[in-house]
Amino acid sequence: MKIEQGKKELRGFSLLGKADAREIKRGNASSFEQELSQKREVESQLRMQEILKKLDKLEDQLKHKLNLNDLMLYRKLIRNFLQEATAKAYLLKKERGRNRRGRTMLTTISIVDQEAEQLINDFIGKKREAVEILNTLDKIRGMLVDLMI
Repeated sequence: MKIEQGKKELRGFSLLGKADAREIKRGNASSFEQELSQKREVESQLRMQEILKKLDKLEDQLKHKLNLNDLMLYRKLIRNFLQEATAKAYLLKKERGRNRRGRTMLTTISIVDQEAEQLINDFIGKKREAVEILNTLDKIRGMLVDLMI
């Protein structure tokens, strides 16, 4: 009985011919690429913010007690941040073609990495006082924040 009722309801519908059917327009492939690129950008920003939070916590630890293990961990976090930033820069350069900021960013990354190396070497050699090391840490963090912007 129920099957018969379903058939009766379906009889009211007619099949569409090719002339009656509306054509479905596909979006550009570039819109998908743009959406994917935006999602990647958001994920990259979140990872960079997470690394910066870890750097802030570690910097507070270093302000209270300066030791080599925390300084090495700080260096590792800086490298992770720089890897994320360089991956982001590469994607932007590839996406836009001519990207002046990409070159500037790579130069800035090189400077940050050199300063991190110098900081580690100075700490091991005990050439700087704790205040100078913390000033360098603040300077490096400022450069990292500039890279995010």
